Amino acid sequence: MAAVVALPAFALELTSSVAEDEVPEKKRTSLGLYLNVQDAAAALEADPSIVFIDVRDPVEATLVGHPDPVDAFVPLQTITHEFNAEKGVYKSAPNPTFLVDVASVLEREGKSMGDAILITCRGGSVTAKAVNALSEAGYTNVWALYEGFEGGLDPETDHRTVDGWKNAGLPWSYKITEAQAWVPAD
Repeated sequence: MAAVVALPAFALELTSSVAEDEVPEKKRTSLGLYLNVQDAAAALEADPSIVFIDVRDPVEATLVGHPDPVDAFVPLQTITHEFNAEKGVYKSAPNPTFLVDVASVLEREGKSMGDAILITCRGGSVTAKAVNALSEAGYTNVWALYEGFEGGLDPETDHRTVDGWKNAGLPWSYKITEAQAWVPAD
């Protein structure tokens, strides 16, 4: 069953064509609000005031790219210089100011905890963790772009070519604007 959340009368009603059982288990959230990238792009076009947050480390987004309409980068985790040889990647560490940073973006955008927020990451798994953290903090209208920016891995090539914002041909960039840049809370 697709989710529909009623927003205040002056705002767009956000709807999804995604049923929860279509979302991979590791990308599911406690709120159960999901958008595919096409639904998210349509919602943002209809109501550009919807807050759109990318929860990746901005360094990753600079190198991999990000959706053009992202309002801000607020990393759930930041990349460290500690190498994980088993996985062949650098480890990440939790961003201790994540909730404060999100609240700051909402304040800047004139929004509150009950307003619609779209969350994305690279492939959707970190998105789910971020949505769950926000839900635990009392946010109630947080939508997961479960496909992420680059989408899922193709099992034959091990490249991210299956779905996602970039693979859907939606507007994206490598360049982060000053308004989008992450400024950690003190």
